Amino acid sequence: MSKVGPSGGKKVGSSDGKPRRSNAWVRLRKHLNRKGVVEVDMDHHRFKMLNMLRKGIQDLMLNHKELGPKRELAQEDYNHLFIKELETKSGRKFTFTSHSSAVFASLRQAVSVTEDHYLNAIAPHDLPYMEFMSNSRSGQDFYLSNDQEYILKTDKTHNIDIFKSFLSEYLDHFQLYPHSLIVKFLGVYSLEGPGFPKTHFLAMQNIFYPPQRIETRFDIKGCLKNRYQKPNSSDKNILTILKDVNFLDETVDLGVQKGWFLRQLQIDADFLRQVGVQDYSLLIGRHKISSSEVKDSVSDVFIRVKRSYAITGGLPKHTLENLSADLPEESDRDNPQNSSSMQIEMAQRKTSYQGHKSIYTVPDFLKDPGNGSFQQTSNRRLLLNCKNPLHVINGSEYRYYLGIVDFFTQYECRQQLGRVLKTLKYRSTDHSTVPPDVYSERFVKFITEKTMGSV
Repeated sequence: MSKVGPSGGKKVGSSDGKPRRSNAWVRLRKHLNRKGVVEVDMDHHRFKMLNMLRKGIQDLMLNHKELGPKRELAQEDYNHLFIKELETKSGRKFTFTSHSSAVFASLRQAVSVTEDHYLNAIAPHDLPYMEFMSNSRSGQDFYLSNDQEYILKTDKTHNIDIFKSFLSEYLDHFQLYPHSLIVKFLGVYSLEGPGFPKTHFLAMQNIFYPPQRIETRFDIKGCLKNRYQKPNSSDKNILTILKDVNFLDETVDLGVQKGWFLRQLQIDADFLRQVGVQDYSLLIGRHKISSSEVKDSVSDVFIRVKRSYAITGGLPKHTLENLSADLPEESDRDNPQNSSSMQIEMAQRKTSYQGHKSIYTVPDFLKDPGNGSFQQTSNRRLLLNCKNPLHVINGSEYRYYLGIVDFFTQYECRQQLGRVLKTLKYRSTDHSTVPPDVYSERFVKFITEKTMGSV
């Protein structure tokens, strides 16, 4: 494995061939350029451990293709542990474990993440990881792929066991509702070696991706007690995520996407209630929409439709043929006059799509592709032609980044005792430690009341 120096991926060495450590000025400059994240360089206390994780994932995905995606999964795939003893270049031995490898490979396939893309992002040979610096008090560490598309989150053994207990239902939920708001976990790994305790990592998509333009971030649970965050952190390198009390005077204006969003929110909350978890959050990020983000060309419709149906299955062949026939040839798309006439023709033949400042239309077969109940039961939407489309929605004024996270807390004895203590402390039940059915109902109600737009 290539050693990664503090220069962002290139080997850095002194005259004697030994790598040099980054100085304080270089680290400060990196902090200023990447607010909220810090590079995991050789000075970082997790540098060696993350390089072990990198080596383990590389070995798994390059040398054990039999643990890739499967057409059909058996119970043994959910129970499977891939355990291998590996060695670093310096001779340090460690044990790498991948949990339910084929299941997560199939889940990656279901959400259109190719194996090559995942490997190059989550375990590249020559790019450093980043650490996410926020005001979170969860006790977990958050590391990111170099492009910040994926998160590697540490977690407790108990939480990993809870997640694996409903992993089958979790995968089924995405097959039923491909555009679910629930965050997609793409792998679970464990490391054990000299100098550190056994550590578990969850690989997941980053809801706040791409992060560069996001102006404000919220973590919403639907309760108010102990849910205020001072807006400006004293540490300028820490990214502040605001909470429910901060959100009281805010709204989420999703325009015509309001109806879809509230339906999916209810569907996802019902699923989390059924698997018996609570204390989860809706992450909300936003930034102003630019003109380039709302002016789609006619050809973009084809891309968006294919992307919307690529998740878990794809469009039927006849549907793609019909859609292709309705779109102009490449030469026509470059001709404003032809493009205009084509749009008029399409408008005469199709039902209008009332998107934000949109000029194109959506065909009837997209609204109801050969099965009268398909669109309703799967609750799909027309995804944007952008990065992270499953969690990005254009509203009336803002582009929103929306996803449900942190759903590994079951209502056990500890939570039941916590409910009593918090109720006594706050003299109120408006806190996060409540039974799953109460939590789910309150969660949906709070967010619904804050969501604007047309149904």
